[in-house]
Order: sequence, then structure tokens, then C-alpha cells
Amino acid sequence: MSMKQKILSRIALMIIASTVAVILIVLFNFRSYGINAATDKAEIVSELVKNGLTSHMINGTMDKRESFLKNISHIKDVEKLWVIRSEIVSKQYGPPRKHEMPRDDIDLKVLASGEKEIILEERSNQALLRVTIPYKASADELVNCFQCHDANHGDTLGAISMEFDIMSVREEGVATIVKILLTTVIAIGLVIFLTNRLLNPYLELFESLKNSIKKASMGNFSNKIETNLIDEAGEMVHEYDTLLEKLDNTFGQIDKKLRTFVATEAQNQHDPLTDAESIITALNRLYQFKKAIEQDVTKEDIYNRLAFVMQEYFKVKNFTFAEINAQTNESEIVLEIGQNIPCDAKVDNNADLCRAKRTGANVSSDDFPGICECFKAPQKNYHCIPVNVGGHTGLIIHIISDTEAEHVQIKKQSSLIKNYANEAAPVIETKRLMQMLRDSSLKDALTGLYNRRFLDEYVEKLKPQVIRQKINVGILLIDMDHFKMVNDTHGHDVGDMVLKELSGVLHNNVRESDLVIRYGGEEFIVLLMNVESEEKTMDVAEKLRSKVQSMDIAIGDNKRLKKTISIGVSLFPNDSESIWQAIKYADIALYEAKKSGRNRVVRFESHMWDADQNF
Repeated sequence: MSMKQKILSRIALMIIASTVAVILIVLFNFRSYGINAATDKAEIVSELVKNGLTSHMINGTMDKRESFLKNISHIKDVEKLWVIRSEIVSKQYGPPRKHEMPRDDIDLKVLASGEKEIILEERSNQALLRVTIPYKASADELVNCFQCHDANHGDTLGAISMEFDIMSVREEGVATIVKILLTTVIAIGLVIFLTNRLLNPYLELFESLKNSIKKASMGNFSNKIETNLIDEAGEMVHEYDTLLEKLDNTFGQIDKKLRTFVATEAQNQHDPLTDAESIITALNRLYQFKKAIEQDVTKEDIYNRLAFVMQEYFKVKNFTFAEINAQTNESEIVLEIGQNIPCDAKVDNNADLCRAKRTGANVSSDDFPGICECFKAPQKNYHCIPVNVGGHTGLIIHIISDTEAEHVQIKKQSSLIKNYANEAAPVIETKRLMQMLRDSSLKDALTGLYNRRFLDEYVEKLKPQVIRQKINVGILLIDMDHFKMVNDTHGHDVGDMVLKELSGVLHNNVRESDLVIRYGGEEFIVLLMNVESEEKTMDVAEKLRSKVQSMDIAIGDNKRLKKTISIGVSLFPNDSESIWQAIKYADIALYEAKKSGRNRVVRFESHMWDADQNF
């Protein structure tokens, strides 16, 4: 139902309701009026009869009272009239005539109680009002009942009963109601006509405004309103159209600019306001993500935070992050969530075999059958997103979908996922460069081994680890014998070559868990982690000495060079609760090895330590 129909129907209902109320009031008033009028007439007739009968009695003409009563009964609207004699009068003047006897219970009741009775009998075609009024003995200036009657004051001497026809009152009421109804119908028609004529422009304006607001709530601000009204409503329309034009221009620019920040397609072309809200929410999350990763310490922290975003925001269940080494073109999985990504192992050594890395574009399993030759699970849906890190594709996000619906959803969200990855990329690169810089400061440039600075940092962490795990650390302090002679005889280039060869032998003949450190110059330290016993430590030291002794170094012009090393051995915490002191003990043992002829392994013993030495 339109607003115009609602207004007109409500006006009609109000008029009808008012008419019904008026009719009810009129009916009630007419009925009350008819009853009151008949009652008043009955009172008057009663007095006339009373006075007339008194006159007949005084004048001695009571035998002519029938004629008097008959004349009285011809009064308009009086249907019946009769007079009743009480027992007091009958005792004094004899039995009453037949028509003067009580005719019904009402007469008897009035004679007994001395109270007036009014009874209304209504039928469909008749309305009678029965009024019975008692005559009581009294004495006043006009009538003195005690002159003729032997009675006490207030005794009931008789009564008069009358029936009045009040049908005419009902008919007048019906006629009045008909007039009211006709007037109401005419009024409704006139009101509806005038209302329709006067309100129609405003109602049409209201409908246009409602439709325009509905479209505006969905982001369509182009639906302006036209009206011929020139009053306040016309001014309102002008202001409203101006507002729509401003909103259209403003939101158009907002939408365009938002999409430059968040690379995503419109989610709801019919509701750009909701779409803008979604973009702003995504921007806020992206901003919070960027703030968080800028405070992270390592790139692993950033990868974990990016994984959280993928799981919580985008509901991705199965994915991996594969890092690409720009120098070696190798691929390494740095984080894996859910199912393993079934990519060919050849990609690990040649990242260009990955189509997403090679093309720098997203690759999806539904782009083309077998689009990526390196993906070895054709029954799976996958989506791969390359991320530029440091000017090249440095990260690949591989995603596997369990269902087709999940795959479609991930494709829709891929641009948003890439937004987060792009925000993380420069921070990841910064952390990677910082790690490289730190690694370079902790490693010896010539040999690639850890340096003295690394040892200084590592020792602080080593002691609580050793104590907590209750393990032993074998300390081997190694020095190349007569190394200065190599530099003096063959030059520093050959000396560097010899040190590289030595570091290679040391590194290749200990476990991965052991640490080989260039302590300084031609000195090296080997930390044997969780060594089983002192004998095992000595065995490893002897093995290293023997390997170096058999080392044959080509130094050019068919010349060969052989060198030896001396090794001092100590154990931590067996020899000392201080690791630095244990290193000092190994240094003392090395000195003993040098002093006793070189090319040998010497285990530190307590007698080698001078208690007066300061540590």
C-alpha cells in the first residue's frame, strides 16, 4: 500500500470512527430524551388526574369521573391510562369498580411501596414506556386529602398507571442518524478529494525521496528528485539534490583512492558503501599488521605473523612460504602449515622451474590443465603467489585448497593476501640484510669460520646450556707450527691458502654440532659439544693433528708444502666452572705442546697451572 493510500484510508477511518461515536451519542440522547419527556408528561397527567378527581369528590360528582378520565386518556402519545384505588379508600367508600382494581404486579408493588415505577418495553416495531405514580395522603394549600379520606399523612390512597408510545422518538433518532451518515459519506468523499488534490504532490515527493534514499543507502547517489513545489518542500528537494551531488563526487573519489591502497576487486558492485567499509577494514588490519612486523626481531617472526593473518583473516588451512635465494637461485621452504605442498624436489636447486617464480605472476590450477609441471598432485587445487623481495621474486606463497569452494574463495582473496605479503617484503629484506651483516661480523672473511667476536657472544649462552643439560665440552686450542716462516718464505698469499686448507680440514673432520672458530692469526678453537669422555676428546684432537700432518698443499710451480699443528686440550666444566678459564687451560696445554717439540696433542694437567698467575 502506498503512502497516499495509507493517509487517505486513515483519514476515512478517523471520520467513520467519529461518525460512529456521534451516532452512539445521538442514539443514547434520543432514548434518554424520550424516556424523560414521557416521564415528565406522566407527572403532569398524574397531577391533572389528581386535581380533577379531587374536584369531582368535593363537588360530589364522582359518578362522572369516568368521562373525565376518558378525556384525559386522549392526550397525545398516551396509549392507556387507568386509576387504581387502595384498600384504605375501599374501606372508607366501598369496593372499587372493576377498572379501578390493580391490573398487574406493578400496580400492586406501587400501592405497597408508595414508590413510582418506570418500565420501558422495546420491540422492533414498538416502544412503550409504562409509568405508575402513587397518590399519597397530604395536605397543602390546593389539596387537603384529609377532608375526604380517613388516612394518615403519607398513606397511599391510590395510583395512576399510564403507557406512552415513544416510537416517534426512535423514528426521529433514526432519521437523524441517516442524515448524519449521509453527511459523513459526503464529508469522506470531499475530504478524500481535497486531501488527494492537496497532498498528492507531497506524497509523490515522499515516494521519490524514499526511493532515492534507498538507492543512496546502497551507494547510488545519482537518483536526484524533481518537483514543481516552490514552498519549503521545494527548497528541501534542492538541498537534497545538492547533497546527493556532493556525496556522489566524494564517495567516487574515496572509492577510487581506497582501491589504490588495497588492490582488490569490488565485492559488491551494487553497494559501494559496504565495499568501501570492507576496504577500510582491510586497510586498518593491514596497517596494524605493518606496525606489528616493524617491531619484530627476525624474519621468522614476520613469517609467523603473516601465517597468522592467512589462517585467521583468510581462513587458509594449507600453505607454505618458499624463500628464493637470488644468488644461488635455490628455493627453501621456511614455513609450512597444514598439508605438504607436493612440488617437485628439483625446484629446491633451480627455482626457475617454479612457474610463479619464473613469470612473476599468480598461478592457479584452474588457469589451464597442468599449468605448472612441477606440481605433482593434479587432483589438488592450488594457487601460487609470487612476492617481490629486494627487487626480485624472493618469496612464493603456495596454497592448497581442500574443496572447490575454498579454492574459489582463495582466488578472490589472493590480491589481499599479496597486499600483506608486499607489506612484509621490505621488512623481510631488511631483516635478511641485517642477518647477513651480523653473520659477516661474526665470521672470518678468509676462512668462512666463526670468529673471536662470535666466541665472545656464544660463550655467554653456552655455560647455562651445559649446566642445564649436564654435558661436557671438549676445548681444542690449535696453532699451526712455524706459520710465520710460510709468510716470510712464500708470501702472505700462500699463507692465506694454507689457513684456508687448515680450516677446511678442521671443519670437515668434526661433527655438525661442533664449532670451529678462528681464534686469531693461525690459532683456531674447536668446541666439541656433548663429548662423551676425555678419551674421545683426545681421539678427535689426535685425528685432526694426523689429518693436517698428511695435508699436501700445492703452492705453484710444482711446489708442495706440508705443515703440522700443535693442540692443547681441556674440558669444561671438568677442568673449571668458568669456560674462559677452561680455554686458558687449553692455551697453557698448547704452550706445553709447542715447548715439547710441536706436532702433538697435550692434555691440560693441574701442575701446568701456576697458582700465582692471574686469570
